[in-house]
Amino acid sequence: MKRIICLLTNLLIFTQMGLSQIYMEDSTVQTIAYWENKEMQSYQFSLESFDVIGDDTINRSKIDYVVDMEILDSSSTHYDVLWSYRDFGFDLQEMDSAYFSFIEKMLSISDGSMVKYRTNEYGVFQEVTNWEDISEFYQKGADTLKSMFGNTPQISDLVDATFKIYQTRNSIETQSIKDVMQFLNFHGGIYNLGEEVSFVSKAPNALGKNRLDREIYVLLDEIFPEDNDYRIISFSEANSEQLASETVLVLKTMLPNATEEEIDKLMAEVGQLSNTIENVSVIHGSGWPLFSKEVRNTGSNQKLKVEIRTMEIL
Repeated sequence: MKRIICLLTNLLIFTQMGLSQIYMEDSTVQTIAYWENKEMQSYQFSLESFDVIGDDTINRSKIDYVVDMEILDSSSTHYDVLWSYRDFGFDLQEMDSAYFSFIEKMLSISDGSMVKYRTNEYGVFQEVTNWEDISEFYQKGADTLKSMFGNTPQISDLVDATFKIYQTRNSIETQSIKDVMQFLNFHGGIYNLGEEVSFVSKAPNALGKNRLDREIYVLLDEIFPEDNDYRIISFSEANSEQLASETVLVLKTMLPNATEEEIDKLMAEVGQLSNTIENVSVIHGSGWPLFSKEVRNTGSNQKLKVEIRTMEIL
């Protein structure tokens, strides 16, 4: 992998001040956020997604966007961070013209959206602090989008389904900020070169926080002392039994009048569920990720949805 070394001058200053978190004497690294108040960085994101059904790959799409990240507040106990989204672009080669127009207008609404969140002093995610503003922003956007298409029932239903992830704090923190979670994936940990670490962690889902067990594996793959950065890998997998039981609860919420037999039939049609996340990142000694690639596989042996998100510092 070609490493990115185009950090801004302030990152070089951090290294000279001795804030590097790479310890070559025992081949360990600690991923800590050394971020200054009002400091800014920009990242280019690319999100590819497609469905796999049997041997077929369908519904390919790609969305590109830029995030401007600003440290709003830096203290001994936390960081307050602002992410501003801009410059959306997309490639929907397999989509029909009507859906293409819908996505184009939807992304135009998303341009300029903002997420404010808080981490602890190490850079570990704690909460989204402007979730109400986000919910209101996308509710207005949904109303605008519906009016653009004449408030037709079919489009209105599609808009409601698309923007549902912005309705509550839980849905925003668990479903709509995957890029933030990817950015902070390794923060707060201490890792030894070549030593795979495994543990079980509680993870949120659509129904709430800490509802799923995830088996997580982390490996510090290589250290590049000359560039003051390192490559680190993680893989996580949701507990399949819990995933199935949680899916049943979601179906019962979505279909309150469905019988147990109907729910069982739907689950049989879905097949054996799985949810995995793979992450490969290069992180600078000052706690700024330089590059990250994350692959999410969600679905079953019948149909699998794949999301590949890459992030690169500008």
